[in-house]
Amino acid sequence: MALLAPLLGALVFALALLSARLLLRSNLVARHLAPVAGRWATLDGLRGYLALGVFIHHAAIAWHYQYTGQIGMPPERFFAQVGQVGVALFFMITGFLFWNRLLQQGRQFDWRAFAISRVMRLYPLYLGLLAVVLLSVFYLQGWALLDTPLALVGQLAGWLAFHRPDINQLAGTGNLISNVTWTLNYEIYFYLALPLLGMAFVYRGTLLRTLICLVALYGLAQLVGWEHALKKKYLLSFAGGIAAVYWVRRPALVQWAQRRQGTWVAVGLLAVVMLGLNKTFAVFPLLLLSIVFCIVVSGNDLLGALRLRSARWLGEISYSLYLLHGLVLWWLAYYLYPRYGFSYDDTGAFMALVVVACIALVALSSATFLLLEKPGIALGKRLARRQQAPGAQLEPGSANRA
Repeated sequence: MALLAPLLGALVFALALLSARLLLRSNLVARHLAPVAGRWATLDGLRGYLALGVFIHHAAIAWHYQYTGQIGMPPERFFAQVGQVGVALFFMITGFLFWNRLLQQGRQFDWRAFAISRVMRLYPLYLGLLAVVLLSVFYLQGWALLDTPLALVGQLAGWLAFHRPDINQLAGTGNLISNVTWTLNYEIYFYLALPLLGMAFVYRGTLLRTLICLVALYGLAQLVGWEHALKKKYLLSFAGGIAAVYWVRRPALVQWAQRRQGTWVAVGLLAVVMLGLNKTFAVFPLLLLSIVFCIVVSGNDLLGALRLRSARWLGEISYSLYLLHGLVLWWLAYYLYPRYGFSYDDTGAFMALVVVACIALVALSSATFLLLEKPGIALGKRLARRQQAPGAQLEPGSANRA
């Protein structure tokens, strides 16, 4: 399995791209594909691959769970790394887009509009997911209320803060969605920390104010990570995105990154991290991934892979892909697959399940993007414009899909 892991991963990527391509034949979908525009267009294509990498990672976890009875890192290095690399690069995208915007707008940065747009970006889809999780919990427990209504309200409040307390005494409720919302705690922390980081490093205040901001950043981390402490090794990923902001301001580096030499360096470093290293969230692998990210954000499309229409659509729906894949895998791999008598010793049958899950995920994510995400983004823009301070600028299009 270890030798076949990269090939199996490539097949899943190809299947998802094919599914997206077929969907784009419909004008109902195609008219919602954003045109290739803007300096950071390659990031739109990158997102889809990253979300699929996390899906592959969790599919491998589901496979091994049947043999070990435990949820943990897959023993195959590629399967273990492909999901972690996806998360690390997602954090870099966030760090890059918003730090770049902060440098560009400086004191004209409209924090009120920023807050509105972030809430409307994250919550419309998430609330729909939470509703399905709640229905799933009660279905699995025979529609019985096992906790008090007040306890249930408290549990849902925890989920609204992107934590995952057990609901209605269903042990491991977070496993229904592969516990993916842990990354949103880090995203929220970065959003809340951005004003403090701006005061400390962009607006150039006094040394005392800088020290106060640094202390406040520590206190904020304790507040956001009240249930599970935020780890520095994950927060370090955002630094890679911030470093890329300064990379793209050096024309010589951008020109080198756009050449074929930059392409092979990026591909080579990705191969080193995913096939040669045992960790992603450590200084050395994050340094390598930061170089890869700098090359991509400089406009290198990695031999055209990031500019495919299908890849760009997967990028559009990447938030849905990321949030929903755990739920799709749970119902198909953990619940229905054994319930209908399939054996996990049958590799072919499980690969067929992954194929079905991949196709269903792309179709479902396309639907939720059109029905929940895009209307939420549009509403966020309208609300932000109403609240926009004079002279302030709304965030760029790519950032809206972060």
